[in-house]
Amino acid sequence: MVSHSSSHQDPQECEMTRNQRGLVETCFEEGQYESGIAVLEQLRSENFKPPVFLIRQLFYIALYPPPPSVDHVEERDPNPASPSKGSPTKQKHQAPKMTFVPSVNASEAAQRLLLSFVRTNTPTSLFQALPQPRRSNELPFEGDDHDSVVAKESLCIKDAKHCWAILKEGFVPRIKNSPPSLLAGKKKRGKLIADTEEYVEEDRSNSVFAPVAEHAWLVLQWLVELFQRDESLTSGDVSVKHSPLLLLQIPPPRSGTGLRWEADAPLDIVFYCVSQGQSQRRQLGHELMALLIGIYLSAEFDFNMFLEQVTSRLYSASPEIVQTFMSGFHLSHSAQLFKLALCRKFLSDESDGRNSSSRRPKPQARAVRAARGIVPTREENLSSSSANDSSAFFSASKISMPPTGDIVHLLTGSNGRTSPVILTVKKELLISYAYLQQIAERRDIEWQQLATDGRLEDQVNSVFGGESYAQQDRDALISLVRVWAMN
Repeated sequence: MVSHSSSHQDPQECEMTRNQRGLVETCFEEGQYESGIAVLEQLRSENFKPPVFLIRQLFYIALYPPPPSVDHVEERDPNPASPSKGSPTKQKHQAPKMTFVPSVNASEAAQRLLLSFVRTNTPTSLFQALPQPRRSNELPFEGDDHDSVVAKESLCIKDAKHCWAILKEGFVPRIKNSPPSLLAGKKKRGKLIADTEEYVEEDRSNSVFAPVAEHAWLVLQWLVELFQRDESLTSGDVSVKHSPLLLLQIPPPRSGTGLRWEADAPLDIVFYCVSQGQSQRRQLGHELMALLIGIYLSAEFDFNMFLEQVTSRLYSASPEIVQTFMSGFHLSHSAQLFKLALCRKFLSDESDGRNSSSRRPKPQARAVRAARGIVPTREENLSSSSANDSSAFFSASKISMPPTGDIVHLLTGSNGRTSPVILTVKKELLISYAYLQQIAERRDIEWQQLATDGRLEDQVNSVFGGESYAQQDRDALISLVRVWAMN
């Protein structure tokens, strides 16, 4: 059982008072989301933790999709009264129509406030607003009577499978405005309108939804910052620092026993991020991957399964994505040791012919997902099969630096095949191994001899010199080899 409370001591936070909560709730009930968000911003303090239900409503507003147009178009009455009809007296006394649909400005304000909260309040208090995978002890909604539209609609976040699901395109669909017959009033304010469940979205039943909606990137940034802060607060040995809260977002086995291993959803997001054209989005993917690497050191996480899940994505990724993914690993011992294990597994599978199209994840990218907890014995079989093949030495508890001879064998072996992806992985294998040798207390003598006597440079020329697309990598590696020889 993962226990977050034992990982570090959070500063003491008091609950917001009923009056403080009521100020925000009243605004939300009346559809005045920007005003409610402004009030909550004024109440934000490291001494007061925001109510779970209000953070959940902030998520809903932040994730609410904008109108399907390029410009920011505010929600309008679908049947506005013509200014030429009716007397000025009637127009003067006509009650203003209300909409309970969050505007684009409200969504952007909610995103900014969420990021402010993660920098002010403790990760533990904010984490309670996220979906909790297979948690049996649900926390109550303190003070939330579901009286407003956003309160009722935000329940979809509580019921989501995990925090990654709320980022997916289409998770929060657009809703129709309230009909003209329903006007604002003290007795009707914020009550759920009759056609809230009728969605305006076009039919996309055959579409593939992105793992991160276009308007959800700041919420992903919020999650990454939350887990990073939780990781930084974790006490104990810095060499195994990880985010206990992130580990809680990896569902436990349905059998109730065994290691956690279902990391497909965050890995989908990682690879989606690194495929983006914007550098900030790619960086988010690298930061999330670093967090996932942190939890692989946990005794409650199945390292072999995680390594298999990452490797399977490399098989179907383009050379550009593989290069972006591999080059983004942090220069830390744990990150480079994981990358080394990943490169070794990929190249071992290539050499042994285990990367055939039958195991590639293109239509079967969710092959692991299909086996998620359906039958406990199946899960055990998956773990044991990984342990029985040549990747058994990648066990998280036994992972260590391989001898130089193993690296040379993987670098020079090709089994008659080569490709841009294979050469990229070989390049990254060599770079990671050299980095780990540089920071090691005792370096491998064979590696030092290989770098200084010219053999490593000859092998780089042999492996990378025969392909025109690898000339730049060859030149860069030769320069590095000469630096390694001097150190």
